[in-house]
Amino acid sequence: MSNSLDAWLSDADTRRLLPVANRPWVRNEAEAERDARSRRTTVNLAVLRAPLNGVDLDSEDHAMLTWLADRDADVVAGVRSLLDRARAATPIPEAERESL
Repeated sequence: MSNSLDAWLSDADTRRLLPVANRPWVRNEAEAERDARSRRTTVNLAVLRAPLNGVDLDSEDHAMLTWLADRDADVVAGVRSLLDRARAATPIPEAERESL
């Protein structure tokens, strides 16, 4: 199976649906959806990076933030709140950190 659509689309279904998918209004709607998702992700990424200003991030950190930025607004707000609280918290003394 090449993709999940193969499980339920027959050749006849594909031939029938392909002309619909190629209509300009369908393509325009799909493009608008991609643009909206891209804008949302860009805004969410800025929201998530703000409390991390000054923290050295590697490529895996950036990848994780980008993945999180593509989630819904409630998830992004929850993670941002957690980051803000962690940033504002009093650092744990080294001796206590070693015992954790």
